[in-house]
Amino acid sequence: MASSILRHRSVSALGVAVLGIATLFTPVPALAAPAPDHTTMVSEVPTDKTPNINDGNVVAIYDAGTKVIVGGSFTKAQNRGASTTEVARKGVLAFDKATGKLDESFAPVLDGDVTAIIAGPTPGTVYLAGTFNQVNGTNFRKLALLNVADGTPVAGFKGPAFNGTVSDIALVDGRLLVGGIFTTVTATTTRNGLASLNPTTGAVTDYLTVALTENHNWTSTNGGAKAGVGVEKLTVSPDGKHLVVIGNFKKANGVVHDQIVRIDLGDSAATIADWNTDRYSAACRYISFDSYVRDVQFSPDGKYFVVVTTGASYPGTLCDSAARWETTASGGGQQPTWANYSGGDTFLSTGISEKAIYVGGHFRWSNNPLALDKAGPGAVPRASIAALDPASGLPLSWNPGRHPRGYGVTEMLVTPEGLWLGSDQEYIGNFDYQRKRLAFFPLDGGNAPHSTSTKGLPGDVYQAGRAAQTEVLYRVNAGGPAIPATDGGPDWAGDTATQPSPYHNGGNTAQAYGTNATFDATVPASTPATLFNAERWDQATAPDMQWDIPIAAGTRVDVRLYFANRYAKTGVVGARKFDVSVDGVLKLNDFDPVAGAGGTDRGTMRSFSVVSDGVVDVDFGRVVENPLIQGIEIVKTAPTPDAADVLYRVNAGGGQLAAPSGPAWATDTATAPSAYHNTGSNVQTYATGAALDATVPAGTPATLFDSERWDLATAPDMQWDFPVPAGTPVQVRLYFANRYAKTGVVGARKFDVSVDGVLKLNDFDPVAGAGGTNRGTMRAFAVTSDGNIDIDFGRVLENPLVQGIEIVKLPPVPPATTLDSITKRSYDGATAVGNASSVANPDNTKWSTVKGAFWVGGDLFYGVNGDLYKRSFDGTTFGTPKKLDPYHDAKWDLVVTGSAPEGSTYAGMTVNFSAELPNVTAMFYSGGRIYYTLAGQSTLFWRGFTPDTGVVGAERATVAGTTAFADAGGLFLDGSTLYVVSRTTGNLSSMAWSDGAPTGSATVRSGPGVDNVDWRGTSVFVGP
Repeated sequence: MASSILRHRSVSALGVAVLGIATLFTPVPALAAPAPDHTTMVSEVPTDKTPNINDGNVVAIYDAGTKVIVGGSFTKAQNRGASTTEVARKGVLAFDKATGKLDESFAPVLDGDVTAIIAGPTPGTVYLAGTFNQVNGTNFRKLALLNVADGTPVAGFKGPAFNGTVSDIALVDGRLLVGGIFTTVTATTTRNGLASLNPTTGAVTDYLTVALTENHNWTSTNGGAKAGVGVEKLTVSPDGKHLVVIGNFKKANGVVHDQIVRIDLGDSAATIADWNTDRYSAACRYISFDSYVRDVQFSPDGKYFVVVTTGASYPGTLCDSAARWETTASGGGQQPTWANYSGGDTFLSTGISEKAIYVGGHFRWSNNPLALDKAGPGAVPRASIAALDPASGLPLSWNPGRHPRGYGVTEMLVTPEGLWLGSDQEYIGNFDYQRKRLAFFPLDGGNAPHSTSTKGLPGDVYQAGRAAQTEVLYRVNAGGPAIPATDGGPDWAGDTATQPSPYHNGGNTAQAYGTNATFDATVPASTPATLFNAERWDQATAPDMQWDIPIAAGTRVDVRLYFANRYAKTGVVGARKFDVSVDGVLKLNDFDPVAGAGGTDRGTMRSFSVVSDGVVDVDFGRVVENPLIQGIEIVKTAPTPDAADVLYRVNAGGGQLAAPSGPAWATDTATAPSAYHNTGSNVQTYATGAALDATVPAGTPATLFDSERWDLATAPDMQWDFPVPAGTPVQVRLYFANRYAKTGVVGARKFDVSVDGVLKLNDFDPVAGAGGTNRGTMRAFAVTSDGNIDIDFGRVLENPLVQGIEIVKLPPVPPATTLDSITKRSYDGATAVGNASSVANPDNTKWSTVKGAFWVGGDLFYGVNGDLYKRSFDGTTFGTPKKLDPYHDAKWDLVVTGSAPEGSTYAGMTVNFSAELPNVTAMFYSGGRIYYTLAGQSTLFWRGFTPDTGVVGAERATVAGTTAFADAGGLFLDGSTLYVVSRTTGNLSSMAWSDGAPTGSATVRSGPGVDNVDWRGTSVFVGP
């Protein structure tokens, strides 16, 4: 049969006993049977059509049509405006909804307080529940049925003599359900906290007999707060089938249902449902609270209910939180869909519309799970009242505030016309609107929350930005074990104490750390997080730490050095400093890894572009404390020169030599000297061969070192000049060997070499440089020609000499393959892939710097440099980008809260997701969450998110069982299918998606090797 449900959320003596303050109540807002049918949030400006209630607290509100009835612990009220006349109203009053004037005809006299008000069984009647025993001098123990017109008791109704407070009531399908702090309803009838009555006579029935027993916290030995056992609040689902009860109890019918129990409302009896949770089992602040649940309310569609609590902040519990629970769930071990924490302040009330979950209390912040009595990461300023996104639980933009906060907002009632609010204070806003203990926010003038609609397939997939494709030549995890690559490149080679890298010298030490470091935006997205868990540090004794990595001469590379201070005793700025040189050039002077990374236990990277001379040499020098390095990566940034790039080769002092590729080594003999050098030098040949060191490029003839041109002591100094078109980047390679026996020791021969007037070799000793006499070596210098390459030799000790000269054109660094453009292509989700077309980028957005993107409800959200941005996007035109900072509010940031610590304000704190954004490789939005991947990690993560404000949840969660997302370079969801872009291959794969997690294996749908489509981009999303 169709259900008729009138329900109310109220306060009970339970809360009073716990607090020890007789006039304070926790709320139980009421809802009439019709759904509110809201399409927007309510206005932030309260109407002025409410009376002033001058003392006590409002804990119950009932909209009776043309009048409103209010209950609580107050004793006096007056009309708004110029009226100075106070009227006595004990626990209950009524006023005209249109004018706000007190109803003089409705003035029942009660001897106690009212905790709940709902519509009666017939039009024009209303139930009151509370602590009272009499109405107009007649006995009505805790429950009465009155006429709305004049407040007189309805004839024929006489409830039982409850031996304790009635906290809450609901009228469901011809039954009055009663909850409270009682154990008997008649002299011979026991009911523990719950009962059912005939709604017209008040007679006790046997429909609801579930017994609630035992204190949640108090025992005879724990010294905690003690309060009555029973119901704090109850709520009934819109279909009349489900009852949720919260309160101070541990068991229901002898079975543990700690502080919360669900009851099925059957046709003939109410029975405990197959549903349980231990999330309210924690004691929290037991010395102050015997029980801490304060309100519960079903959503208008009945799909979920919300529970709010006090109890102080205890990590891992649901104290001081608002939590959503799904109605369809069954069984034990239930967990909330989400929980919103205040950071140690009480939630007291909730009211729910189709668009928002309104919550009230005396909280200062929302989304504040990581701090106690202060704003922590993600905290959003919300003074006493807030509207939460039903999907995520995060605060929506509605923010009228209520300051001073006092005890708190103890009643919230959503009606088709708006939101009623009851409390113990006098103002809405920061003393903006005086509304003594009662306020109404009309639906008119309210804003609709941001749409949460997303686009699916078939549809358009957008690819924004493209990172430059580079070739990684070397990776070393300095001081640690090998680490698998996350981007398809080479693994990070190990360098442990027992198996050190062959690329560094001795005299240094490996050290490992047990926890991950964070890292800044300089660290590339492909870097494993564990790279910073080990280091190689240089000891104080000689030699200084040096790394030598062989790389083909002429190769343009970026030398990436990874640093982090992990040692606690050097964890402050200035405690550790060192120098770093690359190929003999000082690159880092007095480098401080704490200052450079922005903190200790934080990774950073420094990159230096060089042209290899055959070996990339990285030298460390001590300044303060030990130099260290966590990782070294060598990345090729341009093609290595080939034979076609050789402009000149000269066999100095000798005859022509054939080369395996490219031009031969030209003659430069005494009888046929090279045209490219001046006079005043001589030649010498040798009959035996020389050895070669690692700097000499492969393919160089060993016989190149069997002759030399050496400079005489007389002027002029030896000089070579090679015409090369101006602007051409070249590498000048000079080949040396000491072949003369009398200068075959270190220090016997030294000279200088300048290229285009710049000193390149100072006091160069070919024996020391090559590691011995009769040993060939090469030195290379990258220059840009001014039209002539000039090589000058200067005597220091003995004669300068050269065995060979080679000038090689350097292939230019290719134009940045990073694309700051955006394209789209149609896709059906299977095999039908459309051609890419460009989307205008009129403001030249640097899409290559964007970290993930997703489209929700008309706006594109994306990360840049640790910040989240949004802009409108209709598939053709982008709106102006807006940096999102919902954690600060100009109206509230400077307002002092009045709570400890002294002087603290409502200002929030930027969410910790900002630190992760530089490392995000892909994102998508679904069901109040953003799912995302991080560079160097194989897991899929999620956080709560509301597009209405851009608030991101402060707590990161891991999608259970996900281990295959290290290569993700794009993510988008279409219903029950998740699509993943590979950063390595450009392939697009799909996998099944169910209940917020991927299932099954991935199937490649498209890609360069499948249909010649490359899906890579810094941001890949489905849009309009």
